[in-house]
Amino acid sequence: MILSIITPYYKTLEYTRVLSAILKPQLKDKVEWIIVDDGCNEKELDDLCDNVIHLEKNSGNASVPRNVGIDAAKGKYIAFIDSDDRVSSIYVYLILKKIEEEDFDYCYISWKTGNNKYVIEDEPPAWNTCVWNCIYKRETIGDVRFDPKRNLGEDTDFNSKVRKGKKANIKDIIYFYNWRRPDSLTTNYREGKIPFTNE
Repeated sequence: MILSIITPYYKTLEYTRVLSAILKPQLKDKVEWIIVDDGCNEKELDDLCDNVIHLEKNSGNASVPRNVGIDAAKGKYIAFIDSDDRVSSIYVYLILKKIEEEDFDYCYISWKTGNNKYVIEDEPPAWNTCVWNCIYKRETIGDVRFDPKRNLGEDTDFNSKVRKGKKANIKDIIYFYNWRRPDSLTTNYREGKIPFTNE
């Protein structure tokens, strides 16, 4: 297995259907997509993806399902896609092409959100420490996992430990971040509806 794509899922079926329609046709023999259902018992996911892990109860954040996904992943490289986001129709193709052409420990990808495009020439903007804008070599991740005590900032913490070694970039925009979903964790934090916790 070359690439494992991990998607933590929580009550985003409408968006995940769209993601599946784009991503599933791209999957090949050496690429797997793992959806980790965070306590929703969403049976329709089994029709959207061949590898769905249903957690018995909700963890409260993305850390636990991502960790479950990492533990289940068989790929030499790991990517993360949020369940309410979208990717390009050549997302998998360009990642596999980069893996074939260049040895790297982690690789940034370019993305779009709203009308804003972020083409990564070297480093992403300092404010974006998300894991969805990066492909990771499994060997580089090692035993590092997301901190389940954090309800926000878990990506920053994770990346501070794993973004080391050889870096690469994919300048094509292949990820589309949905920053407007009204009930997302990020939106609720931005609007002061939930506090930041890391303990």
